[in-house]
Amino acid sequence: MKKILFSLFVVLVGLAFTTEANAQLSKTMQKACKAKTKELTKGGWAIMGSSYTLDMALAKHYEKLDGKQEIAGQAISTQKNIGSAKLQQDAIEKYATQIGMSIKGRVTTQHGSQVSSDAMEEIDSFLQGFDGKVQAELKGELKLSYMIFREAKQPNGKPCYEFEGYFIVDIEEAHQARMKAFQQMLAESRAHQKIAKETAEWVQEAFEAEQAELLESAAQ
Repeated sequence: MKKILFSLFVVLVGLAFTTEANAQLSKTMQKACKAKTKELTKGGWAIMGSSYTLDMALAKHYEKLDGKQEIAGQAISTQKNIGSAKLQQDAIEKYATQIGMSIKGRVTTQHGSQVSSDAMEEIDSFLQGFDGKVQAELKGELKLSYMIFREAKQPNGKPCYEFEGYFIVDIEEAHQARMKAFQQMLAESRAHQKIAKETAEWVQEAFEAEQAELLESAAQ
């Protein structure tokens, strides 16, 4: 009887929490939260490392997104329990790589045939260094929101687990981290004459355009 009453208490607390959290969300966010919960549940995902249920964790997560940005990381392991560090590193690496690819794409689209093979080598080298600096600057800014996992199979058919971690970063802090990383890399490249003046101007132009777009999309 005590176990039944305790279980009922947990359910009621969960319902109260979810109702309160949903009350803090806009209708758009509530819709997105419900859709995400349905999608994850259908995909066999379950919450891990938390006393919250999946819908409770998602409601709390969406409540945190005001003025914040979501960054996700993935991992696969034969062990059921892994820490958040591996997921955080994956999230940061993907985030930094995507920015670098976007900057390179903007330069080639904007300047086309003007970009010589030597200039492209300079851009690649610059962006590789920028990637590492972005990762270093962002590492202390990401805050874990929730982690999920599900059973899966390796290519050889053996069982494993898939993990996803969702992290929150302040939009302005992420902006400042990218700015600091770029300015450091640009100063180093110029000091060591690793980038021509024209190439540096192209990269800076592309970076500023990328920054503006990232700020706009993150704020939506």
